[in-house]
Amino acid sequence: MKNTTLCIFSVLGGMVLGSAVALALAPKTGQEMRSFVRDFLNEEIDKWRSAYKEAMPTCECDKK
Repeated sequence: MKNTTLCIFSVLGGMVLGSAVALALAPKTGQEMRSFVRDFLNEEIDKWRSAYKEAMPTCECDKK
């Protein structure tokens, strides 16, 4: 159990560190990069929400 927890935290830490390095070394300015990341995340959230709405059946109580 201890080794599994260590492995999980190592992977998560590597992901965070890799993201920070990638953002720091990006050829775009900080404002451009923040705007790009914000737009990308908003698009992905919208995709998830629309997929959720399509997957969830409507309730009979909603039809009243």
